[in-house]
Amino acid sequence: MNKKVLVSAFALSMVFGLTGCSSEKPEEKKEDTKVVEKKEEKKEEKKEESTDAVLVREISSKTYTVTIPQLTSFYTPSRDGLEVKTEVNEQQISYTLEDEFGDFKMAIYVNPISAESAEAYANRINEGFKDDELKQYKPSTVGDFSGFRKVTTSENPSFKCKDNLLLDFESVDGSAVVMSVTVEQFNDTDTADMEVAMKAILDNMKVEVK
Repeated sequence: MNKKVLVSAFALSMVFGLTGCSSEKPEEKKEDTKVVEKKEEKKEEKKEESTDAVLVREISSKTYTVTIPQLTSFYTPSRDGLEVKTEVNEQQISYTLEDEFGDFKMAIYVNPISAESAEAYANRINEGFKDDELKQYKPSTVGDFSGFRKVTTSENPSFKCKDNLLLDFESVDGSAVVMSVTVEQFNDTDTADMEVAMKAILDNMKVEVK
């Protein structure tokens, strides 16, 4: 009897031992799953943090890469409550700032242009407006940047003011890149924000050429 009891006890201890080992494995799998989920969350966070506007455009056998950080990270409009939208298409980076009532709207467009220099590009356009100086590009500066500028105002009751600057912008590798920066404003005759926005874009824009 004693031998049978001992054998039975030993068999039971083996069963409990195996059960104990098998119960540990699912817990390890759960920990592994949590680790994977955390890694995936970190990846998603990194994707959300990437808010730069990046335009890649090919012009005359060259590839232009224009990078601008999130607009509100370096520019604060003087008006409160504006909704800011960013769009990147094949031609340009554009921003729209608008209040919910439609009383104010500003649009900003940034794009590289195909020309040997900003001056040559401006002169070609000016050729078509020899008899109208108001429609011609003229030498101008915005902050530390020099280029050729044209400001036009519409007689439309909604009021539209357009400020366009063409300039030889220095790229990351030090070469000159012809860029166009345009700011338009609607429904408000106070245009103080227009040049401030243009300067902010120029100060924070980076361009690479390959």
